[in-house]
Formats: sequence, structure tokens, C-alpha cells
Amino acid sequence: MRVLILGIDGYIGWPLSLHLLERGHEISGMDSFYTRKRVKEVHS
Repeated sequence: MRVLILGIDGYIGWPLSLHLLERGHEISGMDSFYTRKRVKEVHS
């Protein structure tokens, strides 16, 4: 099955993508990386 995961770099998206890949699904993902950018700004 082909699956699109929105927020693939997030808390749920990343483990979900690994889980689905292990089961042979084809994964596509989108993410804005907004949280990653905010964390980088705060810790700079």
C-alpha cells in the first residue's frame, strides 16, 4: 500500500513510517520541520 505521512519528522510520524516500512508499505512524507527550526533557534 502507498502511504502519505504528513509530519513525518515528528513524534508520531517517524515511528509510524518505520513501522509501515517494516511491513512492506511504500512511504512518502511531508514535513515543515517547524519544530526542529524552533528548537534550533531556542538553543542557539
